[in-house]
Amino acid sequence: MQRVFDVNQTTFEKDVIQRSYDVPVVVDFWAPWCGPCRMLGPVLERLANEPNSPFVLAKVNSDHNPELSRRFQVSGIPAVKAFVNGRLVNEFVGAQPEPRVRQFVQGLPRAQGAPQAAATPASGSLAEAKKLLRQGRGCEAEAMLTRLGGVEQVEGGKLRPLASFLCQGGQGSGTIQQAAAAAQRGDYGAALYQLLLAANQEQNSQAKPVMAAILTLLGDADPLTRAYKPQLA
Repeated sequence: MQRVFDVNQTTFEKDVIQRSYDVPVVVDFWAPWCGPCRMLGPVLERLANEPNSPFVLAKVNSDHNPELSRRFQVSGIPAVKAFVNGRLVNEFVGAQPEPRVRQFVQGLPRAQGAPQAAATPASGSLAEAKKLLRQGRGCEAEAMLTRLGGVEQVEGGKLRPLASFLCQGGQGSGTIQQAAAAAQRGDYGAALYQLLLAANQEQNSQAKPVMAAILTLLGDADPLTRAYKPQLA
């Protein structure tokens, strides 16, 4: 099994998201001109190639894949993000000494194996994407939503902020992280409450689009939609 490999926008879903159900995948966002990247990269590669290494290493050239950098909010490199069971579980930015990198990879949770729905992802449908969102599988849902066409593409676009939010694990303030954790477990009431706090008290520009996506997922008849929709006006 190849333990260090390059990925791009086209191969990310298969080589990172799907593969992370079998083994933790650590993604290294780097660029050839980046000095700290040249320091960190060999450390990650050496650890990935050790006997019984707990992870595989996927390398993303951020210059060649700006859409992936935007998707995962990479603002500085090297940026290292770990995926397990289809989800972003941990990350760090900047070159780190080898003992800290080793501690990072050894602390990753174990992959649990792909559930049946994730083992054979079809071209996808809106209903399947919604099911993935309700299961907290944001990265898979986001990939499926990008493949929708026709009428489904319109509503799918309304759900993408939630998919991205779940996939990224709620990067930001404590309020945002609490909202992400609540949405991950399907507690949309708590998620909406925390997101509204983030929007009103922290002026977080991400919060209301995610709220709108949750309400789209719930539907107009849901009491939470009736309660929170006026807050988005």
